[in-house]
Amino acid sequence: MEIRDRLRDLNTKAYYLLVALSFAYKMNPTVSLKWAFTLTGFVAVLPVQDYVESKIKLEVLRASKVLCLAAALIFTLVWVWC
Repeated sequence: MEIRDRLRDLNTKAYYLLVALSFAYKMNPTVSLKWAFTLTGFVAVLPVQDYVESKIKLEVLRASKVLCLAAALIFTLVWVWC
């Protein structure tokens, strides 16, 4: 699968997570949920991959998006279990 397709799939998953977090945010906006919402928003909304041509830079972008989503997951789990 090409890197741009992988980034598109990652953005789609981030949008779904952003929608789910927006419903949870209305119920109980804690600090950890705010961080999860913010990180997911950065991943889902910023169309940086449309302006990057280098495959290496796209791989770095994909890795940073995955790390942001992993951090958002951790913040969400902290919110759920605390």
